[in-house]
Amino acid sequence: MRRRDFMAGIAAALVALPALGRAQGRVIRIGFVTWGSQTIASRLDDLRGGLRDYGYIEGNNLELEAHFTDGNRERTRAVIEAMVKKPVDVLVVWQTPVAHIAKDTTKTIPVVIMVADALATGLVESLAKPGGNLTGLSNTGPDLAGKRLELLRDIRPGIKTVGFLGSSNDQNGITFGRQTTAAAEKLGLGLVAKYVPGPASFDEALFADMQRQGAEAIVVQPVFTSHRAEIVALALKHQLAVLSDFASFAEAGALFSFGVDDGAQLRRTAYFVDRILKGAKPADLPIEQPTKFQLVLNTVTAKSLGWSIPPLVLARADRVIE
Repeated sequence: MRRRDFMAGIAAALVALPALGRAQGRVIRIGFVTWGSQTIASRLDDLRGGLRDYGYIEGNNLELEAHFTDGNRERTRAVIEAMVKKPVDVLVVWQTPVAHIAKDTTKTIPVVIMVADALATGLVESLAKPGGNLTGLSNTGPDLAGKRLELLRDIRPGIKTVGFLGSSNDQNGITFGRQTTAAAEKLGLGLVAKYVPGPASFDEALFADMQRQGAEAIVVQPVFTSHRAEIVALALKHQLAVLSDFASFAEAGALFSFGVDDGAQLRRTAYFVDRILKGAKPADLPIEQPTKFQLVLNTVTAKSLGWSIPPLVLARADRVIE
């Protein structure tokens, strides 16, 4: 009787083992590609952590191949084509240009995307029913550009003109610019918009020109996250406060960041990977939109600009860098 109970307990424990235990002998291949550079390589740990939560661990039942293409379209296409040829089981792609290249390259391998606005750039047919082989997460929420400029005006009530730095090499550059322009007009602010293909265009003249046109702060499209330190340094040299989406900007010296937690978003992509590996079709998995945004303030930068952050704004911050 005791032996029977013991064996029953063993059987129950085996049934309860996580996906890792059940997947012995089957190695899952995940390809990860981002438009960013190696400066954001630490973000790969967020993806690894998310996959680990679902029982997928490198060296056991997971092979994770990662590429940081630094905005190089040809290199991005080449690494995606190589992974499709292998093939990988699932592609995880970060940022809109990479997602479009993946969509053009394969119609069969599931692609989990993490982009700003999948609908506006034609990546998916709808958020509820993406269709095709793509699903994943969107990083933008309603009126995020407006909320960001409202925060800026709360900090700098007399501000009259802001700049916008966007990418001419990213389908979402125009979307970001349009949203920021509309928000500026609504608040009665002038806008100086600059679109550049990549970091090679970041120079003294670019920022000096925005300053000459009256800008006191610039909104930076998050596609340039890999080059945040360079952007912040050049902007501050011309007395321009920087605002963007991700906390890493504020950590690099931007006045503030307001947007999603990109690390948490990357971790969340593992949910879609797991659903797909268990048989779900990407076409039937709705694109998730963010419901939570974080405000990170940098008071050191504010002081260097001679600005003060009102107590009410400080009270709203999720984190303050001092």
